[in-house]
Amino acid sequence: MSKKKLHTLVIEKFVAGGFGLGRLEEGIIVLVRHVLPGEKVLVSEVGRKKDYIAAALKEVLGSSPDRIKPPCPIYGRCGGCDLQHAGPEAQIRLKKAILADSLQRAAGNIFSAPELSMEPPRAAPQQFGYRQRIRLQVDNGANYGFFRFESHFIEPVSQCLLAKDELNRVLLQLHSSSSFKGLLTHCNALELLFNPEKNAAVMLLHFLRKPRPTDCLHAADLANSINGLADVLMQVKGYGLYDAPARTFIANPPILSHILSADTIKVHPLPGRDNTPVYPVPNGINLSWEAGGFCQVNLEQNSSLIKLVVEMAASGPHNRVLDLYCGYGNFSLPIAGMAEEVLGIDVQNAAIRSAKRNARLNNVHNCRFEKNQVPVAVESLVSAGKTFATIILDPPRQGAPDVVSLLPKLGPDQIIYISCNPVTLARDLALLHPAGFQLSRLVPLDMFPQTHHLESIALLKKSTCSPKD
Repeated sequence: MSKKKLHTLVIEKFVAGGFGLGRLEEGIIVLVRHVLPGEKVLVSEVGRKKDYIAAALKEVLGSSPDRIKPPCPIYGRCGGCDLQHAGPEAQIRLKKAILADSLQRAAGNIFSAPELSMEPPRAAPQQFGYRQRIRLQVDNGANYGFFRFESHFIEPVSQCLLAKDELNRVLLQLHSSSSFKGLLTHCNALELLFNPEKNAAVMLLHFLRKPRPTDCLHAADLANSINGLADVLMQVKGYGLYDAPARTFIANPPILSHILSADTIKVHPLPGRDNTPVYPVPNGINLSWEAGGFCQVNLEQNSSLIKLVVEMAASGPHNRVLDLYCGYGNFSLPIAGMAEEVLGIDVQNAAIRSAKRNARLNNVHNCRFEKNQVPVAVESLVSAGKTFATIILDPPRQGAPDVVSLLPKLGPDQIIYISCNPVTLARDLALLHPAGFQLSRLVPLDMFPQTHHLESIALLKKSTCSPKD
C-alpha cells in the first residue's frame, strides 16, 4: 500500500460540512476537519475528488488563538462533535460565516440586498449537557457507541458530554449489566430519552425481530437494576413499539416532554387535562410527543426558535397559516392564537397523532392536521385554488426545492423558512427570489453547540416590485 501524501497548507476559511478550506500551491482545494481559519497545518490525503482533495489533520504547525483543548476524551474519533477545538464565541462566528458564504454563493442577489443585515446569532443557553436524546449504534459483536466520521466503525462510549446528566448516569451503568448485553445481540441501535416527569431516562431498543420471553426477562431486569432508567421499550420493524417488561405491544406510545423554566413563559392549567407531562412554550401552549417520535434535541433553545417564528408571523398578515413539516405542532399551536385557521401537514404518523393530541389538550380548535407527503399535499392545495397569508416550512436537511417552487402559487404574503442546512437554505431562497420574495430577516440560532450544525430562520416578504434580474 502506497504511503499517503502529506501536504502543508494554511486554512483560509471554514465552510459547510464543518471543513477547513486550504489550497496547495497549484491552487487545488483541500478540505480538512478539526482546523481553524488562519492555522498552518500538516495534513494527509484521504482521497481525491473531482474538485478537491479530502484530507485528515496530522499536526497543527501554527495554531489559531481561538483553538482550545477539546474536553471530550474521544474527540476526533467520534463522528459527532467537530468543533470542540474552538471556544463558544469562535464557534458562533464560524457558523455565521458558513451561513453568509452559502448565501453569497447560491443566492448572492438576495443576501447582498442593502436593506438586509444578518442578525447576531442566538447563542444556546448551554454548551454541554443540552441533548435530551442520544442514539447509539450497535454492531454484530454487540459493541455500542457512535459511528466514526463517514464510516460504520463504532467508537465505544461510556458518556457523552452533550447529553443530559440523567442520560449519562444510565449510560455509565450499562457496561456491567449482563441483561443489557443479552439484549444488544438482537439490536442495531438504541436510544436514551430523558423524561423530566420522572426525572429519569427511557431506553428505546431498535430490535431486529419480535421480542421473545427471554428478551422480556432481560428488559425487566434492566429496568429494575439500572438507577435512573424508568422504562425499556423496543421498536420492532413490522410490529411497532413494544413494552418489553410488560410483554405487550403499545397502541398509545408513552408521552415524553420537557418542563421548561423561563420567565417569559406562563403555564396555564388546562381543563380536563390528565397527568401527561407537557412542554410549555410561548403563548401558553403546552406540547408533548411520543417516545420514538421526532422532537428537537435542544429543548431550551427550541423555545427561542418558537419565539422567533411567532414574532415573524406576527409581522404580517396571518389570517390563514400553512405549516409544512409541522411535526407535533411545534409552530402551529403557538401561532394559532393569532390566526383564523392553521393547517399543519407532516408525513409521520406519530407526529400527526401528537399534533392532534396537543391541539385537543390545549383547547385549540382552529388547527387542523393532515398526514400526507408534503409535496403531494401542496400540489393538491394549489390545484384546489387554496391560498394562505403565511407559510411556515421546516424541512429536513435536504431542503425542499420541489415544495418551494410551488409556494408562490398559494399566494402567501410572507414565508418563514426554518433550516438546519445553510447550503440547502441558500438554494431554496434563490428559487423564491424570481417570484418576488425578498429576504426581510435572517437569524442564525445555535441549536447544536460543539458541532458545525446551525439552525437558521429566514423571513421572506412578497415584494410589490418585480424582482430584478
